[in-house]
Amino acid sequence: MAHDAVGHVEQPAPDAGSPAASGSGGVVRLADDVYRTLRDDILMGRLRPRDHLVEVDLAERLNVSRTPIRESLQRLAADGLIVSHRRRWVVYEHTLDEIKDIYEVRMALEGYAARLACQRATEEQVTALSAFFDARPQEPGRGNPSFVDFNTTFHQLITEAANNGYFQRLADSNRFYSFNIQLAQRYDLQDVTDSNQQHRAILDAIVGRDPDAAERAARAHVEFSLRLIVERLA
Repeated sequence: MAHDAVGHVEQPAPDAGSPAASGSGGVVRLADDVYRTLRDDILMGRLRPRDHLVEVDLAERLNVSRTPIRESLQRLAADGLIVSHRRRWVVYEHTLDEIKDIYEVRMALEGYAARLACQRATEEQVTALSAFFDARPQEPGRGNPSFVDFNTTFHQLITEAANNGYFQRLADSNRFYSFNIQLAQRYDLQDVTDSNQQHRAILDAIVGRDPDAAERAARAHVEFSLRLIVERLA
């Protein structure tokens, strides 16, 4: 059976006469919505490694036909988030070596994103990044989704500020695997504090338009995350 947590998603099927139901555009949008819902459930830990994903159960829970479910599962498989096991889809569980590989790539991507943001970000983008950091959760707590959401959005804003669409797509695809609530649960309160101090160092370097400092801080931040995860998962 699919994980019960998926039941929280409200994804009603459109009425026959509704705009979403008419034409191929509505079908594509529905499939995209289903894909994003399932992807977010995996990344946020509502669907856990080795959970089975059964088409008919997911269709019933999301109140859609099996067609967008089937298409979404194929896309998730292409993302590397699920795998076929004994003719059933299963949420993929990365090995420790794979996590290390992912974080090594992320170290390069996040570091260069911070460097590019120093060089290319508009003043509006820098202001928005500063405002977002200032509004961060003050007591996110261990494994709190707000900490995960903040971390993800903070790094996305930096990547966007690099103003390179191709690079952004590449960084976003790697970020699929890099940090979610399951990894956040490995953090204690001191780890969260350290992480936010590292975010501040990255932000200060971007505000100061110091590419070397920004890249160095971003790479150190990812290296800190990797070291912590390896220690806690080993």
